Amino acid sequence: MKRLGFVVLILLLILLAVEADDTGMQYCMCGYRGLCRRFCYAQEYIVGHYGCPRKYRCCVVRF
Repeated sequence: MKRLGFVVLILLLILLAVEADDTGMQYCMCGYRGLCRRFCYAQEYIVGHYGCPRKYRCCVVRF
């Protein structure tokens, strides 16, 4: 029974790790200390395509 619980826990962690990439974030920094993403969150503003690959925009956190 303990093995089954451990296997279920591992499967849930893997599933959460796969779903965490839904925002389409590119792991590169753009200007103004931002991150390259396909869509910015509500607390971020769009600087433009400054230093990002195609179809990504630079998202910077508002202070």
